[in-house]
Amino acid sequence: MKHLGFVGKSTEYIGYTHVEIINSSLRLSFNVPLTNNVEETFKKIVDNNYDLLMSTSAEMSFELENETLEILEKVIREQGIETEEFIQNTLIKFINQNGLDTTKSNL
Repeated sequence: MKHLGFVGKSTEYIGYTHVEIINSSLRLSFNVPLTNNVEETFKKIVDNNYDLLMSTSAEMSFELENETLEILEKVIREQGIETEEFIQNTLIKFINQNGLDTTKSNL
């Protein structure tokens, strides 16, 4: 899901969908009952928390070697996902695996 430049990761469970929005220093998560439209709820959450999301967002920049970029582009194309979504999901996995404190601006 994507709205106003923010990407949400959703995981379906029995009876609800868990949605996470992660930026450079904030993890915003919420549960949506299966009876609700997840996309619409995501848009409302982003709209209602837009100022907070923007004030806690930082621009990240990094350089990758051309070979690495080519491999990433191939994987992204093969899986049919958007680049921003791929990067967001990768950051979410990195944060979860390393137990990083997302309340601080460490990324």
